[in-house]
Amino acid sequence: MLKNEKSNDRLKKLSEQWWSSHSQDYQESSDEYYRGAKIDLPDENFLDYLEEIDSYFQRDAYFAQNRNDKLFETLLPKSISGSRVLEIGCGLGSHSERIARKGAILSSIDISKTSVDVTKRRFELKKLKGDIIKADAEYLPFDDDTFDVIWSWGVIHHSPNTVQCASEIMRVLKPGGELRIMLYHERSLYCWLNVYLRYGVFALKFLQSSRQELKNKYTDGRHIGGAPLSKYYTRKDVRQIFSKISFHKQISFEQKKVISNFFPSKWRKTIENYIPDALYTFVMARVGFLLFSVGKKNGK
Repeated sequence: MLKNEKSNDRLKKLSEQWWSSHSQDYQESSDEYYRGAKIDLPDENFLDYLEEIDSYFQRDAYFAQNRNDKLFETLLPKSISGSRVLEIGCGLGSHSERIARKGAILSSIDISKTSVDVTKRRFELKKLKGDIIKADAEYLPFDDDTFDVIWSWGVIHHSPNTVQCASEIMRVLKPGGELRIMLYHERSLYCWLNVYLRYGVFALKFLQSSRQELKNKYTDGRHIGGAPLSKYYTRKDVRQIFSKISFHKQISFEQKKVISNFFPSKWRKTIENYIPDALYTFVMARVGFLLFSVGKKNGK
């Protein structure tokens, strides 16, 4: 994968347009994902909408917090009050809000105008503080050694030049600063069972599509034709592209829908409820689709 990393303005523009129109707004049914954020609701209804999508996000990310904990409590950085934190990819602001409520001095970027607009409105209505800006992760608008912590959940694998994004992240992170990042995992059951076997072999898509084209079509928004670009990485890839980061944790997670999606939609949630959280997390720690890495930038 790394040898194919290069800037591509046309593809980047396509990704920007796609994510602006197909925000990852978690819904009750996964078939409704990526239908686009409800940005024109009155304030009260908009706040209800945010609460709803945050609750669905928390449900699907069962691995990210203990029962009755706040969203992503076990994966988000702790003790960051007063720390300068950069979020790469605000999405619809679920993580942005949690980071801001922890007392961080937050800067959050996204290439999608929709994501920036929704997150800004979320902050305004909830009276939260944060600098939410539209920016490209390949060219971060910040000085060297600015941030104490950088957080990114499933973002830079959609950039044509993920290596350049990594270089920029390392540039703006302070020596000794912490990086917490999730990228899609090449050596995952989802990749092999769902993308390659289910669609590539059983649906005969390998006859007309490359492996990368299959990933694009059957990762994000597969029920609406797929996103322009979705790349996968191994643990070794992550360590290689973040050469100035010493990682002390690399673990993979998997949403239960990778199993339940093989069944009719009316049965999916019931099937997921029967899968024990702890057992599923243990099984997917090496072969899950969401590869989460935590490390610190070399230096003081």
